[in-house]
Amino acid sequence: MDGNNRWSKINKLNKFNGYKAGVKNLLNITDYLFNSNTVNYISAFALSKNNLKRPKSLIHILKKILTEFLVNESNLNSSKKYNIRFIGDRNFLSKEINTKIDYIEKLRKNSKKYLIIYLNYSGKNDINQAAKKFKSSRNKNISFTKFLLSSPYPDPEILIRTGGFNRISDFFIYQLTFTEFFFIKKLWPDLRNTDVSKIIRNYYSIERKFGR
Repeated sequence: MDGNNRWSKINKLNKFNGYKAGVKNLLNITDYLFNSNTVNYISAFALSKNNLKRPKSLIHILKKILTEFLVNESNLNSSKKYNIRFIGDRNFLSKEINTKIDYIEKLRKNSKKYLIIYLNYSGKNDINQAAKKFKSSRNKNISFTKFLLSSPYPDPEILIRTGGFNRISDFFIYQLTFTEFFFIKKLWPDLRNTDVSKIIRNYYSIERKFGR
């Protein structure tokens, strides 16, 4: 979800409203995909571990937006038909925010659809921690992949990167073996449902051989 900061500058908005527009767009696209397509899993890279190196003022804004999002989802839980999960190192968040996250994750258990939000996540760190757990595991029949933080969910079939950069920026590294990449110049808040629909059509036109 790249480009929120640049979008706020172009539209002469403060950073809070720029990132808030990004959250609104995530929920809009999520609703569209879950309601209009046979999509069961959406993974959103909201904050990388490297992003925590940014100014404290920006991190404060992101925490404020996260809190607002959690409060809204708690109050509107009946309107959302999907589960929300958070993956990543949440130690940088306050106890209050973590409590709200725990509450959100307990809602809507009966749905088979999941919006998975990655916060303070690093693909490299994920592989390292999985390797350590795999090495120390007494059950040698367990696959290495079971120790990845994303293990409860299938590997992505499509990766959409907005913002004009052709890189994955330490998101999924192990999980992207057979993922189809779509790099978009549009900034994240400007991505529309029609753009996503076009990507999905292009995806279905690809002959996926999985090495065969």
